[in-house]
Amino acid sequence: MTNPMVDDILSSVGWSDLPDAGTAGSEAARRALGQIPKLAPKLALVFGSSWLQQEELLAGIRAVLPTTPLLGESTAGEITPQGPASHRCVLVLFFGKGMVCQVGMSLSVDRAPRDAGQQLAFAATQGCDGLPRAGFLLLGDGLMTSYAEVIRGLQEVLGTGTMIAGGIAGDDRRFAQTYQYCNDHVATGAVAGVLFAGAVKIGVGSGHGFAPISKPRRITKASANILYELDQRPAASVYEEYFGADVMERLRHEGMTRQTIAYPLGIQQEATDPWLLRNVVSFGSDGSLLCSSEVREGAWLQLMIGSRQRALDAAQQAAQAAVRGMNRISCVLVFDSVIRQILLGSRYAAVEIDRIRDVIGTATPMAGCYTYGEQAPVTARMTADRISMQTGSVLVIAIGT
Repeated sequence: MTNPMVDDILSSVGWSDLPDAGTAGSEAARRALGQIPKLAPKLALVFGSSWLQQEELLAGIRAVLPTTPLLGESTAGEITPQGPASHRCVLVLFFGKGMVCQVGMSLSVDRAPRDAGQQLAFAATQGCDGLPRAGFLLLGDGLMTSYAEVIRGLQEVLGTGTMIAGGIAGDDRRFAQTYQYCNDHVATGAVAGVLFAGAVKIGVGSGHGFAPISKPRRITKASANILYELDQRPAASVYEEYFGADVMERLRHEGMTRQTIAYPLGIQQEATDPWLLRNVVSFGSDGSLLCSSEVREGAWLQLMIGSRQRALDAAQQAAQAAVRGMNRISCVLVFDSVIRQILLGSRYAAVEIDRIRDVIGTATPMAGCYTYGEQAPVTARMTADRISMQTGSVLVIAIGT
């Protein structure tokens, strides 16, 4: 906790591991509010375990924070100031006289994702006219794959100069249903977000630590998140050539396994771009690959491999990029792929958070969650004009001045 100053940006983190959802929500809210009791919070950001009853969780929070703008989502695991956790409610409060936080939500994204992005942006810009925009935090349903169109819709309203970053919801690896929160509403199949404007600054860093191991191939046929052909050959050949026919037969029946998680696909639109990761969800009988997010024809693709050390280094580098240029860090949010959590295991997942903490300092409030995907810039300079979905990355967002 820091000393409250009227014009400063402050934050506090509360959490609860109580099994009753309503009680957990109210306890997390009270703990966060009790750290800075004399100021009215501008935003409550909530990360809730999918094992908790979602409506009851939100009701418990609203009993303590009835009018505070609220945004949040269900998770594949939570990140508290002490490190990785599960079956918890984690809540971050933001305070600051000169900061404006405008939340919004758009439903039925699967039918018209671009329209949903536009509607979300319109909702989030209300009350922000004339104020400088620091950035937009985007949350959403972790089982949807149409985020490229959502981002296009957002940028049509916000412009390509507004930073968009965030993580999409999880459900503790069940891959059945995820949840999004906005004010008094719990939804599924939705996108939600908050526009930070006024006297606030946002820094973003992202990385994954995977490197290519196969020869480059051109994506010659793809549609949305289905990859059909590489160099005019069935896309599954990239795995068959590396693993052999016997392993491929098993992968076709099992779909996403630890093996496909450890060997994702890397995509480069331009030779100077960082690698964009895609995990294979399932293998089609025609040799196609169902991927975790959109793939584009004409891009280059290679099979990737990661290591524990490179993954840990990537987390530290992402934190360094996020805080670069910040005068004062008020809070750090971490959106970490559940893919990394699986690959690192519980011991090294904790080490990863420690590496981030080494950069931001022990006194800086920090919270976050494990996600099914992360939105972040895909250029080496982390500019706001090129935002895309990533899987297998860690995203660090610093908020302050």
